[in-house]
Amino acid sequence: MTVRSDALDSLAARAREALLRPAEPLPNRRIYVIIGAVVGLGNLVGNVATNPNSLGPIDIVFMLAALALITLIPLRPLPGIVAYLVCWCSLLILPGPYATDMSISHLAFLFFLGRFLRPGPSLLLLLVTVLTNAIVLIGPGATTDDPAANLGTLWYTMLMGALLVPLGVLVRFIEASRLADARQADANLEEMRLEIAREMHDLVAYSMSQTALRAQRAAADTSYPERARDEFAALEATASDALHELRLLLRTLRQPSSTREQPISTATGLGSVVTDLRTAVSAVSADVSAAGFEVTYRHLGDAAPSRIQASTLSRVAREMGANVIRHADPGAPVTITLSLGPEVIRLVSTNRVRDAGAHLPRSGTGILGMRERLAAIGGTLTTLSDDGSWMVTATVPVAGHRSGILLPPEEQP
Repeated sequence: MTVRSDALDSLAARAREALLRPAEPLPNRRIYVIIGAVVGLGNLVGNVATNPNSLGPIDIVFMLAALALITLIPLRPLPGIVAYLVCWCSLLILPGPYATDMSISHLAFLFFLGRFLRPGPSLLLLLVTVLTNAIVLIGPGATTDDPAANLGTLWYTMLMGALLVPLGVLVRFIEASRLADARQADANLEEMRLEIAREMHDLVAYSMSQTALRAQRAAADTSYPERARDEFAALEATASDALHELRLLLRTLRQPSSTREQPISTATGLGSVVTDLRTAVSAVSADVSAAGFEVTYRHLGDAAPSRIQASTLSRVAREMGANVIRHADPGAPVTITLSLGPEVIRLVSTNRVRDAGAHLPRSGTGILGMRERLAAIGGTLTTLSDDGSWMVTATVPVAGHRSGILLPPEEQP
């Protein structure tokens, strides 16, 4: 017992350390889309502001094309890069427009070349770009007669490529390392979560089951006074409820986080605030089904319960599920129905009693607890027994249909 307790304390400490460690930012391509758009607009505005009289329609077309393509590259790297290279070569080949029409956007292109392609392909494309520029600008087919300007453009491309492409490769490496670290941290948390679930099952669930079993035997022992047997029965009911809630939690803990659609507090209804009542009730029905019952769960309507209504009804649903597991006949079907609106939120559970010759479940501590919870938010609980069947109905008025009901302070408008 001491060894397992120490193990749980160690796991809890590791979990707190992992959860409190600040999360590393993950790559987000939308940031690069914004960078591309800003650089493209800067290229357009800068050229228009510095050369307002020498720009023609073809220059504006190339600037707009550069803006669109440099924004596309982060979303579709390879097609965007190829399209941009075609646009850049066309700019150099045509006699009318100037190479400066895309000089600023070309800086973002060279950075994106290293950021969104692997180092080998990015450096190869940089080399192809430089060679193409050299052939177009200073080769026999040069389209301008200013060798100094052509040579300056070529040196500009080579220098910026030597600086920005490796910078993009470095950024890509850093972000990939952070992503790998984040994935490893998630894997460590998954392993830790499963280990915690195993320890809780082996220690807490086993001890709780033994407590409930011994209390049940003591409650059936006629050698004890009736008052003592009632106390043992209440202890068995409390232990069974706690074991039921623990099963819900362990079932969620064992699910990989990649397949878990809802947070634990929402999926199990164990959090202080439950926002998705449908999912919480569905989790209870799934737990009852896992206990060996044939369960039919239905939900109707679309009224939105308040936070306190969702939290209360999720706990009432768990109490209903615990009663089904303790008292229902496993060979008979169980139905759980959640009706949301329009005027009331209604949760109904029906089942057959396990032993037809035994007394039907009576309003003990579980029924009383559900009534008290519902009464606190203006709701009611009704029970009905008929020919070996047992039905429990929890009803709460929907907001806007609560005339005459005094609401708790947090529910008042």
